[in-house]
Amino acid sequence: MHSKAAKDQMLAEIERLRTEKHHLAQRNCALDEKYGLMQRVVQSLRYGKQSDEIIHRLKRGESHQSIVDWLGRPLLPSLRDVSPESEQQLNMAIDRYRQYWVESRDPCYWTNVTSDGALIEHLVALYLTWVHPSHMLFDDEQFMFSFRTCQDTYCSPPLVNAMCAMGCNVLRSEWRGDGEVSGGINHLQSKFMDEVEGLLMDSEASKMTTIQTWAIMFLVELSLGNGLIATAYIRHATESLLEKSEPNEQAKAFAEVSSWGILTLINAWSAFVYQSPNTPVSPYARVFKDVPVEQFKDRPQSQRHSPTGSDTDGYSLASAYEQAKLHRMVHEIALAYYAIRGKFAVELMILIYDRLLSWRRELPVGVRDPVIEDDGSPHLLFLQDGHSIQYHVTVIQALRPMLHLQDTSETSEQDIRGIILEHARTGFGFLQKYHERHTCYRQSPLQLFCTVHICDALVKCNNDPPNDNDRAATEAIEFALGDLGEAQGGFPIAGILRASFAQAMLECKSLSLPDRVRRRLEETAPCSPHLIQNALTRSTYQQPMGQVLPMLDPSLQRDFAAVLRKRRESDDGGDGWGERLESMEIGSVLN
Repeated sequence: MHSKAAKDQMLAEIERLRTEKHHLAQRNCALDEKYGLMQRVVQSLRYGKQSDEIIHRLKRGESHQSIVDWLGRPLLPSLRDVSPESEQQLNMAIDRYRQYWVESRDPCYWTNVTSDGALIEHLVALYLTWVHPSHMLFDDEQFMFSFRTCQDTYCSPPLVNAMCAMGCNVLRSEWRGDGEVSGGINHLQSKFMDEVEGLLMDSEASKMTTIQTWAIMFLVELSLGNGLIATAYIRHATESLLEKSEPNEQAKAFAEVSSWGILTLINAWSAFVYQSPNTPVSPYARVFKDVPVEQFKDRPQSQRHSPTGSDTDGYSLASAYEQAKLHRMVHEIALAYYAIRGKFAVELMILIYDRLLSWRRELPVGVRDPVIEDDGSPHLLFLQDGHSIQYHVTVIQALRPMLHLQDTSETSEQDIRGIILEHARTGFGFLQKYHERHTCYRQSPLQLFCTVHICDALVKCNNDPPNDNDRAATEAIEFALGDLGEAQGGFPIAGILRASFAQAMLECKSLSLPDRVRRRLEETAPCSPHLIQNALTRSTYQQPMGQVLPMLDPSLQRDFAAVLRKRRESDDGGDGWGERLESMEIGSVLN
């Protein structure tokens, strides 16, 4: 569709929604008043002493209003107090209307926000294209079947409204340059969010679609910069998983995929806000226990299918499986840094590092080397060549605290800086590739956090000669400011991260930056501490070294670097050491 025609259509839909909202409000008030008057008259006829006089006035043609005024009694507050007969007629009318939607397979069956079925389908498609591949919270094929046939096993009104609210972020990105349309999309998104909140009040808390809705609302609120509210949603989702009992209304394999998708979300979020993950599943639990992953993960992309044998592309499922395994290790790292009492010694650090390397090394060929077409989906880049953006951020966050220890040597510090920079540069390359292929307007809000962590590491951990270091720092800063600045049109959280990043760069006194870059940092719109705290749940995106360093053994940096050097010098290249450590459980080291 031509952009001008699409804009006109969007403006017309926004105006129609506003008019419809006004008429519905007026009609609702009239119904409240009408049924209130009728009920008071009926109640007085049934229980009052003025029955003869009321009948006489009705025969004379007096209105219900005048009779109620004569009775001197208050009107009913809402439609909840209508008579059983009237309520039954109203429900019958609603049921007939919803049956029409079912028979015609109208998307309007799932929401009261808009009667534009094409708009609903477009927002759902935006979610499935740009959000679902990175966060597999349900099986898309089963969802679409339920969505099309108006069945509630894998779909529900709260779930659809939440997906539409999240789709509005991508839609707003597409119209970021038009303030009028963006304002209309903001209004539309708020209507979907209000609808979700109202529907969740009456939803069965233990139903999987309800739990999935809470997880998607985490993404919605986080995208809008409401990290504190988002945290409440994702914790509610994970706690409900713990309380959920068998049997499940959904097939076991699909329910397990959903559960691990939700656990992956809370583990990723906990790592970015530096908190112990609140997950109901042990970090050592087997991923996808009831999903036959081995049947599809090593196949060529064209031959992969879902675990039920349907004709969906199994690549998304393979990606979800590997991401769940990675975030199980993210969980372990967060426990070690933010929950376990005692010193973080070299044995645990080596074990964590080896497990991360093993995850990358053991990626299936079909996931490590996918065939990416020009219109390839985001998740193909997210795990291409076994170097996911999240993987590199995880390694960076695991190793960076060692650079702040006092008991160090120049050699050990350079070794660790080299490892961190290697991962930061590789991750930066994938960020650039993603930006070139898909632009920054279409990405998961959690990937925005990855952007600031990778660029921050490139700036602060570089040990190159001054000129090279300055060029690398300049490139990283300009990329982060540009990427986050463009993304904030659809994802307000990006603007808050951008302000926090600019502040952190200006506070880094050792940087020697060109005047134009420093001016750009200084001109970045600042955010109040309240906004940053609300968005990030803390005062900055940076790791809280004051909280982490007391957990580390003072000699950790020296010991870790010495082990790495010894492994490099050994005849087997360290493989024997790695295999021995990989056979251990991190839990045993923590114990």
